[in-house]
Amino acid sequence: MVTAYIKLLRPHHWLKNLFLFAAPFFGGVLLREDVLLLAFPTFLSFSLSASSLYIVNDIVDRDKDRHHPKKRHRPLASGVISPQKAIIFMLLLLVPSLYLSFLIERRYFLYIVLYLLIQIAYSIKFKNIAILDIFCIAAGFVIRVLAGGDAFNVRVSPWLFSTMFMISLVLASGKRLSETEELKENASLHRESLFYYSKGLLKSMLIISSSASLISYALYTIEQSSGLVYTLPVVTFGLFRYLMVSEKGLGDATEAMLKDRPLAFTVMFWLAVVWALRYSS
Repeated sequence: MVTAYIKLLRPHHWLKNLFLFAAPFFGGVLLREDVLLLAFPTFLSFSLSASSLYIVNDIVDRDKDRHHPKKRHRPLASGVISPQKAIIFMLLLLVPSLYLSFLIERRYFLYIVLYLLIQIAYSIKFKNIAILDIFCIAAGFVIRVLAGGDAFNVRVSPWLFSTMFMISLVLASGKRLSETEELKENASLHRESLFYYSKGLLKSMLIISSSASLISYALYTIEQSSGLVYTLPVVTFGLFRYLMVSEKGLGDATEAMLKDRPLAFTVMFWLAVVWALRYSS
């Protein structure tokens, strides 16, 4: 039973919450004392909020998840945990998360509230509306970046915002493309919005958002430090690799990072180079 509750948390998806550290990391202040002191409580508060929303989503989707080859094994879809117990567990996560975020910074708390509202609307209704569902997924990543900027008192550059927004659209589009590839004719049974997406449309969205993200990132690197522009080939390779694996059913950002070694290595190498350029002096 303990294992089932851990599965409800989806702790492997907490990897996405590293977006909270984008502004201080690229801004060269990640090792600043106040940032280090707030790093764990900030990450924890957002992770607990995100996990509470995963539970809400699983409650709403438990019937449709039974049509999915992987999601049918989730605790709620399989019947291991009842919706009533899941709601109690969700509240045990959400209440301390909101309290902790309020103590960290008021604007950070408001971003978490905004994140909760958008994702609840997504779980209940917006996930079934084509295009809007992708923007809701992307909003989750962007809110993480903006929330981290306020939590750590670091300015989020307009070019960083633009880059993260376009990258978020890449990840959201890739997720939908992988779902259509994996579920094929049963895709619309699992998610209504997939009925309105064609592979051609999703691939076009991936190409447009990928191109825009590369341009935004290039301009951001020039704004921050001329040396960072030399990381552009690494980022381009990583994007190309993600486009490839998303067509093979690994469009979810977390699964792609955990299961595709070349992509994971590329991201780690890129972060190491950025670290060397921003923190070596």
